[in-house]
Amino acid sequence: MKNPASVPTLLSVVAMALVASFPAVAGSQLGDTAQPIDRSFTAFWQAAKDKPFTEQEALWDKFIEEPREALYQSVVWEVRNNPNWKKLKDGALKVRFDQYRNMGGDIPKGVRAINTALNVQAKRFAQYFGASGQPRAVVVLAPQFDAKSGVLPNGTPVLALAVDSLILEKAQLDVILPHELFHLWDAEHSGITNDGVMPDTHLLLPLYEEGLATYVSTIVSPGHTDGEYLLQNDLGALPDARLPEVAKRFLQNADVLTIDPVRHEASKAFARWFESGQTAFQADLPNRSGYWLGLHVVRVLARNHTLNEIASWSPRKAETETRAALTVLADSQQVSSR
Repeated sequence: MKNPASVPTLLSVVAMALVASFPAVAGSQLGDTAQPIDRSFTAFWQAAKDKPFTEQEALWDKFIEEPREALYQSVVWEVRNNPNWKKLKDGALKVRFDQYRNMGGDIPKGVRAINTALNVQAKRFAQYFGASGQPRAVVVLAPQFDAKSGVLPNGTPVLALAVDSLILEKAQLDVILPHELFHLWDAEHSGITNDGVMPDTHLLLPLYEEGLATYVSTIVSPGHTDGEYLLQNDLGALPDARLPEVAKRFLQNADVLTIDPVRHEASKAFARWFESGQTAFQADLPNRSGYWLGLHVVRVLARNHTLNEIASWSPRKAETETRAALTVLADSQQVSSR
């Protein structure tokens, strides 16, 4: 941790860098009162650290959320599609505030690390996807994710990077950032938003989207293991010999809607393949096994299509091609998808 006496000067430098790097997100889209997140955190925690939780949360809302209301409502908490968002927020923040006692001082340093890594990875990403300028990204504080793309109320795609979660995970930014930059790029170019969790689509789409984003990381930032790209060593350790069996199992869920406001089967099926947590969703597979299967699906697709071609598919085309690749895996006796 840096000497506290040196923090104000460093924060000033970081603040100017962030405003210069992310002009599409600073300004009116998040509210003119939004200052760099590390400054907001410092003000919040100085006022909140010794208070009871109810007062802490009120101060959190004042310093962190209210100046960025559109971002927190639409991307961080996804209020529109999550009727239990307030209960989930309360529980998550209660845990996170306790964690701030030990790691809150690392947040300014974490913001600088993200800013530096993002500039590097954005340039590497542009070599493959022709992206120009800085990505529409913003650093936030969020207890329930490390990084994700979403859509602001005005329809603008944005990438949210949760500095506190990334610090706690000791995240490898050169693995996570290409993955998330692809989600942002895809939202802007192919209309696949919220990492493929979209109305009127099926579980095939998040399988494709997460698999392709993981595959992009292997291309843009080579040199890591599958376990590192999948952010989970037990996923990387799954043998290819299991692909036919797992592909067949996923095909049984392929036509479940990604978002279904009426039936609960959609949320259960999505959790089975894509969510993390301490409780196992499938007794014989690690949680988030959809990421592992999706990566191998894209490796099958890459046999006959270029990366840019695969990334250009519309949601409907992506679902069709993903189903075909799953069928190839399910019908294979000896599988090597690489």
